[in-house]
Amino acid sequence: MVFIIARKAKLKDDGILFCGNNAKDVTGSMIYIRFANKQILLECGLLQDNSYLAAYKANSEKFKFKPDELDYVFVGHSHIDHIGLLPRLIKEGFHGKIIMTYPSSVMSKYLLLNCAFIVNDEARVLSKRYNREYEPLYTEEDVYKTLDYIYVYNEYNHVYRLDDVISFQWFKNSHCVGAAQLQLILNDGIKTKKILYTSDIGALNTKNHYVENTEIPVTFSDVSIMESTYGLNTRATKKTREFDVEHLRVAIETVLERQGSIILPAFSFSRSQELLTTLYLLFGENEDFKTDIVVDSMLTCDICQAYEDVLDSDFCELWTKVYNWKNVKYVREKVESKAWVNDPIPKIVISSSGFCTNGRILSYLDKYLRDINSMICFSGFVGTDDSYLSYRIKNGKAHKTININKVPVPNRADCITMSTFSSHANFDDLLKFGSNLNTNQLVLVHGSTEAKNCLKEHLREEISRNDKCYKVKCSEKDMIIPL
Repeated sequence: MVFIIARKAKLKDDGILFCGNNAKDVTGSMIYIRFANKQILLECGLLQDNSYLAAYKANSEKFKFKPDELDYVFVGHSHIDHIGLLPRLIKEGFHGKIIMTYPSSVMSKYLLLNCAFIVNDEARVLSKRYNREYEPLYTEEDVYKTLDYIYVYNEYNHVYRLDDVISFQWFKNSHCVGAAQLQLILNDGIKTKKILYTSDIGALNTKNHYVENTEIPVTFSDVSIMESTYGLNTRATKKTREFDVEHLRVAIETVLERQGSIILPAFSFSRSQELLTTLYLLFGENEDFKTDIVVDSMLTCDICQAYEDVLDSDFCELWTKVYNWKNVKYVREKVESKAWVNDPIPKIVISSSGFCTNGRILSYLDKYLRDINSMICFSGFVGTDDSYLSYRIKNGKAHKTININKVPVPNRADCITMSTFSSHANFDDLLKFGSNLNTNQLVLVHGSTEAKNCLKEHLREEISRNDKCYKVKCSEKDMIIPL
């Protein structure tokens, strides 16, 4: 199989073009496919960066295709780094079908509307900072237009035929509610090509409460494209979810006993609901547990409410109990949020964002980082260097004072990290998944260069042990695979 690196070139013949930032890192998912005069996009994600300017420039770059010529966009799940440029696509002329599962379609509405607010605010900040006009990537109106182009296909392991050339099926994926792996089946009457795209994948044996295990597809694919976020074997951990849950229970009881508060920074979609469910299973049946659990984020509140609409019966039964737990206080308005921040009564707070980049969590950190009796509890990845506020908080010995909104704050609160709450498949799962495929070639995306190269070498060994012989390739920006 020939691989071509075509810098600045456009895909003119049948093939796969790795045009998104996920070709070289873990955000900005976008892959472009041409086949038999059909044009397809695998996701259309926003590049997320600590630098507003760098992100704005990257997300404003000209597409490597003409949006009005695309036939379909397939979405594996509704995180913003996978859907966040869809409104810009619509703004620039796309009028085809955006295909996703029903839960993803519901979550996309809330996440895209929130993203529209963020990109508008970032454009305002950039305009003020650099004294020139930065036009927002898109507006709330563009989001509502985008929703009109979403088509729901909700059944897993069922082949849907879209037209004479393109069919597809979903495979199960535990990454988040509504997540799916995609197999494209392309047939021009002479040749058939099958492409597996995992999107982000969750654990093969998940401990999350509202998803089923990620499956390893047994059907053949000519090309398989797999994420590699946790491709470094140095990130492997022997900790279990049970260990982290027990750690959290002890931490909460300890902090409450000393009259402190527990602050849980969390992503609004999936992570917040998992944490809330974990808290309910720990304390929900205990009538003596009176502590308020504050869910402080308008987006998180919207998604919590929407869970009841998208979950299947067994999952919905548990979530209904969690959602209606009398200890939980859902906070939408800023005035109410400020009151909770300043309330000295010990409490547990779940607020966004997970990396502490923005949102109401900053107000809680400003207040409670100073308090030696309180604790910050991270769940999942906290960043790799001190450009992340979450990383600086965790590494308190090196960062005894932290700037929040340009104000120095003493970093005195306790801090723990619960790594098993990550929604991404860990190294061992990636190795097992990637070495058990039925394919001609495997391409690694959505990982750092170091992570992809590490995983590639281990996959080659494991594939050989499994008596298979397909090749493993690390993606590069603007790489082309002819079809």
